[in-house]
Amino acid sequence: MLSNKKNRSHQSQNLTDNAKRKVSRRSVLAAGLAAPIIVPRFVLGGPGNQAPSDKLRIAAVGVGGMGQSYLGSCRSENIVALCDLDHNLSGKVFQRFPGARTYHDYRKMFKKEADNFDALIIATPDHTHAVLLMEAIRLEKHIYCAKPITHNIAEARKVRRAVLDAKHLVTKSSVQSSGTDASRNTTELLKSGAIGSVRELHIWCDHPAYPCSLVRPTEKQSPPAGMDWDLWIGPAPYRPYHSAYHPCNWRPWWDFGSGTVGDMACHTLHAYFRELQLGAPTTVYARSSIRHKGFFQFVSTPECQSHANTVTWQFGARESLPPLNVHWYDGGMKPLRPAELDPGIQLPSSGLLFVGEQGKLIAGYCGGNPFGRSRGIVGGLLLPEKKFRDFQQPEKTMYRCDDHYGEWIKACKTDSRTVCPIEFGCEMTEMALLGALALRTRRVLEWDAEAMRVTNHADANKLVDPPYRDGWTL
Repeated sequence: MLSNKKNRSHQSQNLTDNAKRKVSRRSVLAAGLAAPIIVPRFVLGGPGNQAPSDKLRIAAVGVGGMGQSYLGSCRSENIVALCDLDHNLSGKVFQRFPGARTYHDYRKMFKKEADNFDALIIATPDHTHAVLLMEAIRLEKHIYCAKPITHNIAEARKVRRAVLDAKHLVTKSSVQSSGTDASRNTTELLKSGAIGSVRELHIWCDHPAYPCSLVRPTEKQSPPAGMDWDLWIGPAPYRPYHSAYHPCNWRPWWDFGSGTVGDMACHTLHAYFRELQLGAPTTVYARSSIRHKGFFQFVSTPECQSHANTVTWQFGARESLPPLNVHWYDGGMKPLRPAELDPGIQLPSSGLLFVGEQGKLIAGYCGGNPFGRSRGIVGGLLLPEKKFRDFQQPEKTMYRCDDHYGEWIKACKTDSRTVCPIEFGCEMTEMALLGALALRTRRVLEWDAEAMRVTNHADANKLVDPPYRDGWTL
């Protein structure tokens, strides 16, 4: 956020007052059985409706893109304040919530609304997540945050520590498949030991869904009317406005986004991250397309992600688990099809391939069997099929989350934990960002997780913890 001692003094008083108010409100929401509140029928508005006092008061920053989807899924609650730098883009979203006060500048929203909301939705570009997260934590607000949780590894470490140190904050990462029946089926199948210890994992995704392999535009353009472009740039290095970045095209640019691996990896990592004890690879390397506008460009485009990319994370032995290589593919790239797979079956457009010592497992990108219930089992397809023909589906032992946004709302009201809290999101984000770092540097990187540094490439460390633009700090 921007440095301002006067604002900090004002915020400190707001924090004290807000904390007192939140304790009182949360005690009502979470311990209602001890002190029930009788609400007249006319206040409830009819059978099956919750009282206004029981609704979560939500504010949101960045509502013109994915934020509108997040809000739509929380529309049963009280949406009190909305902030977006581009009111032309977000105008239709504002109209859907006429009772919400609207802002251009999140700092003004936080200052005026600090006592008026309980929870914050963060749906801005990656490079501004951390500054918003840290301010929300200071204000003691529950948080729902788009992934990747942060834009660089140092931010992920700082945010994770801050969330763990905070008391009574409920958080959730925007990994919609986390805890679903499909993903849990895959996890339980993996935990059953059917394919033995996993030595290779292949993850492929049909994104990117945006232009890539671009060079910095030189054409002069003006930002949308009323938009504060300098504030949109935030802590990132400044560059003039261009439609190549906004609206909606910021993700492939390394200054603002984290590429496809940063964007999409967490959609599968949650299903096996703990089970395979991921998090601290020893080595990371990557390759990407070197074509630009149909021509080979060996320098490529260092400021922007390429059309097609691969990443490999190498893990050493972890407790009882053997060494493991995790391979990522995007832009239509896929692993070699398993020799055991029926020639008449195509690999799905996005998916997972676990290669174990006693067999293989192919699962859908967000869990489940990509080939349908007519083949294999619920958690995926086991290979060779003849060996696993009589294999029984593992018992369902893990918690299922069948309402992604509803779980966060309920957890905020009851002080309970979500299936994919931000501290877990930070761990997955760090692994994904190491992949993005390898793509940016185009080098084989040796990683010292404890020291949070690349040991064989000094310049890469400048991207592990890059400086913020003047006037910005966590």
